[in-house]
Amino acid sequence: VSIFSKMNTPEESISNLLTSRIAPNNHVTSIGFKTAQQKQGSMSERKTPINGVHEVRNSILAGSIAGMVSVTLFHPLDVIRTKMQATTRLVTPDSGTATSRQAAATLLSTSAPKNGINSSSGPLAVFSHTVKNGGMRAFYTGFSFPLAAQACYKSTVFTINRVSQNLITDIKTREHWKTGNFTPYQLKLSDHFICGSISGAINALVFVSPVEYVRSQLISQHTHIAQGTTSKLKHGIMSGPADLVRATLKTDGVFGLWRGAGVTLMRDSIGCGSFFVFFALGQKYLPTVTGSEPSAQINTIGAGMCAGMGYWAVSLPLDALKTLVQTGKATSAWSTASLLVGRDGLYGAASQLYRGWQLAVGRGMPSAAVTLTTYTAVYNFCNTSLG
Repeated sequence: VSIFSKMNTPEESISNLLTSRIAPNNHVTSIGFKTAQQKQGSMSERKTPINGVHEVRNSILAGSIAGMVSVTLFHPLDVIRTKMQATTRLVTPDSGTATSRQAAATLLSTSAPKNGINSSSGPLAVFSHTVKNGGMRAFYTGFSFPLAAQACYKSTVFTINRVSQNLITDIKTREHWKTGNFTPYQLKLSDHFICGSISGAINALVFVSPVEYVRSQLISQHTHIAQGTTSKLKHGIMSGPADLVRATLKTDGVFGLWRGAGVTLMRDSIGCGSFFVFFALGQKYLPTVTGSEPSAQINTIGAGMCAGMGYWAVSLPLDALKTLVQTGKATSAWSTASLLVGRDGLYGAASQLYRGWQLAVGRGMPSAAVTLTTYTAVYNFCNTSLG
């Protein structure tokens, strides 16, 4: 079912949004026909593009506001998670093949001074360390860039996912017509995954990679300043996002801002695909659990939390590798993963890469619920006020 289909009434929630359809006719209605006798006339009608300008505009506005609300509320948890990931223990081995020694030699030591944080520090220890070295303001380190970017993040993901699902629905329905089947095509879980993956991949390449590079660098800088290890900072101490961008452009060129783009692309394509699959599953099964109508807000919130869990369950290891690459602690995600598996085994490597899962899930589930609920409310408002 399409997550961003056209709404018919201002009161329609995201649950109805998931089950409604855009007709491939010259007006908005359900795909298909009332009777078989209408086939000939309807098939000959001029078709209107399923993704109207107003529909896309409303989706962009709703996604932008939803993204900014979400990042404002949950950025502190991102800071703690990033700090934990950046302290993942990567030790240069004393033995092994020349290739493994060369790969490991590019990884910096993670030893931390007394009262610092290291690979054994948990969420509470990192929280305490952050408060002691900057107060509550430190939890919004690198916040301005992600705040501005969230308007692009969520609007891009939601709108591309919406357009992709509408396109698949239209194409598959037309194929049904050719075989005499006039039942509207219902999106499968594989369709949800494909559309979500496309939206996540485009978003990662265009917006996410450079923004998260800047954010990760500034969060890592805060840790180095607190621990007195600023000599490890490649660009020295930066005063803010703009200063860091200028320094990166000067030393590494424009592509320096896209450091870690490959693993970011993998994270968001797989993660967003999983996000929309779990959201669809929540919308399908939660009404039987809650006993409420599918359009009830409790089902929307619950499905959003399922979506957030689905995203982080599959993408957290890739997110950890991305952080290590973007902070300059590792040269590539592949060499880092190989080092961890070779040193600690598959289970040990997974334990390292899933550090901070409490924060990822604790942030991801309510964040997704807030994002989808806000998106629904704003989209409904835009439909009513703007058309």
